[in-house]
Amino acid sequence: MKHLAAIVLALVLMGCAGVPKPPPGLGDNQAIIAPKVILTIPPPSAAGRSVDLAQSIVATFHGQSYALDMQIAIGTDRLDLVAMDGFGRRALTVSWKDNVPRFEKADWLPPVFRPADILAAFVIAYWPDKIVAAAINDPSVQVATKDGVRRISRGGHDLITVSYGPGQEWNRTAVLKNLAFGYEIAIQSAEN
Repeated sequence: MKHLAAIVLALVLMGCAGVPKPPPGLGDNQAIIAPKVILTIPPPSAAGRSVDLAQSIVATFHGQSYALDMQIAIGTDRLDLVAMDGFGRRALTVSWKDNVPRFEKADWLPPVFRPADILAAFVIAYWPDKIVAAAINDPSVQVATKDGVRRISRGGHDLITVSYGPGQEWNRTAVLKNLAFGYEIAIQSAEN
């Protein structure tokens, strides 16, 4: 839950401090991950396998840190996600079934918060390289993971990096740095 809350709060702050507002026509399953770069959230089956996870996140933006806890269940045709803030309040619920994502966000979250942005960070950190690359609208953007670091780059310049700690697949830490928008999300993920 800390993972999601941190993302939520980081995205809220980004919306207030330099991240562009979503353009008209941006779908509920699309997120802006860098200037003029849109990621369309792939279906749950793209994760490659079924998994139940607990995650804690800490997001840092302009020197401020925020934390959330999440429970995530992914199946071949579904994704269920519940995020709670540090007060035990439900911040976000995602239910993705029959290729249709449904989002329910807390009224207390500011309007700049978009559930697709949270899912995009999750996809960037944990989905396979080829799935992430296919989800990005810009063919000049490259996605490659080597020596424990995933790089999303364009023209030889990193837009986003994800550094992985020891462990396998979902059971490890990941630190996502969005260099284009200036924020960092530290994720601790463990299978239930």
